[in-house]
Amino acid sequence: MSMTSSAASPSGTVLPGPRIMILALALALLAGLVGVPLASPGATAVACVALLVFGLPHGTLDLELIRARLSGPWTGMATLVALYLAFAAGMYAVWLVQPVLALAAFIAIAVAHFAEDWGAGPPLLRAAPALALLAAPTLFHRAELDAIFIGLTNRADAGIVGAGLALLAPVAIGAAAWAMGRLWLRGERDLAIGALAAIAGMTILPPVVGFASYFCFFHSPRHFRHSLADLDWRGVRKWGWVVLPLTVAAGLLAATLFGLQVRTEIADRIMAASFMTLSILTVPHMLVPLVINRLARRRPRKVHLGGRKLSG
Repeated sequence: MSMTSSAASPSGTVLPGPRIMILALALALLAGLVGVPLASPGATAVACVALLVFGLPHGTLDLELIRARLSGPWTGMATLVALYLAFAAGMYAVWLVQPVLALAAFIAIAVAHFAEDWGAGPPLLRAAPALALLAAPTLFHRAELDAIFIGLTNRADAGIVGAGLALLAPVAIGAAAWAMGRLWLRGERDLAIGALAAIAGMTILPPVVGFASYFCFFHSPRHFRHSLADLDWRGVRKWGWVVLPLTVAAGLLAATLFGLQVRTEIADRIMAASFMTLSILTVPHMLVPLVINRLARRRPRKVHLGGRKLSG
């Protein structure tokens, strides 16, 4: 699912810019200055719930977008749902068997997905801000990030993922600065400002709060509005019948994962359930459209035998 390179969608709908995210960051910084413990378990739990409430709806239109853009035997709803569930189940299985690998895979997929927020330019131009914002917490919040990764996986060796991000951080942030400059010179200043605000938030704020600010107030609303514009669905009466039930279903998945957690602290259970849910749903969110596009491009091959044409 790719984003357009400008602030407007193909149908002319203006997509949300970084202003709301900047306001959210400013309020979070103000809260920190007046003594609100943004790194506390309670604040982390609130941020994780916000990720689910405001973040999950943006992927609920995936199947409708595929059916609107493509036609053929692979675009039946039963087939699409089966693929979606298969990829989700596969990701969950990796969490069960190799949680550190699942965490690393989730971060890699997140970089590819968030790269879609920065226009339609060269891959490095789009991937640099995405990688930089995920690596930025290693600058000042390395211990906290490692604790989050260990809490998500329940494995002490999960700190290796934080170490990898720390190694990549200087190069990623430098490349992101170049990418933001390119975006600014190309006239895509909302995207440049959005990248700067997202990276700044992930650098200054506690990691989960900074990520929630970017995901809930920039990434998700842009993606959601773009999908609605592609479908030309205006008003909640048009899209609510799809978005609301699927959001509830995703919420039930998160609640189930929360119930399966063996951690003693409620905040840790909420965080693990939230990020596992995001990863389990992000994999099909990214891969199902790619698979269906690849299948749709395949054409029967004509083979000539004795003057007859046979489909191969």
